[in-house]
Amino acid sequence: MRSRMASSRAGVSTTVDDPSDLVAWATVLKDTRIVAWRAKDSGHRYVQVTADHKHAPVRGRVAAVLPCEQHLEFWDALGLDGVEPNQTRRLTLAALSNAWDVMPVTPPDIDSAPPAPEDEGPEAPA
Repeated sequence: MRSRMASSRAGVSTTVDDPSDLVAWATVLKDTRIVAWRAKDSGHRYVQVTADHKHAPVRGRVAAVLPCEQHLEFWDALGLDGVEPNQTRRLTLAALSNAWDVMPVTPPDIDSAPPAPEDEGPEAPA
């Protein structure tokens, strides 16, 4: 999991790079508020998980945000096509999990076919 964190006395916020990371945050945190929103000016898409945390080492508001411009399949799987700029929509952990379940297992930039075996080594035909 790769993320960028910022902290303050009021809590911690992080930007996550993958929908699975967001699902993990939503699963671990208690009493979460999950929202999808679009920025007013740019129209960029985000899904955010927020919760209040009262135990060490982090106390205060915890937020994990997934920028969805590079995860439009996830955005679509959440049924968020109708969310316009400057709008928000509440989501549930079940909705996040269900959307993640329909995501492709293999990233699109990786060949799905295994490499061809090489004709070398002791078992290679002569």
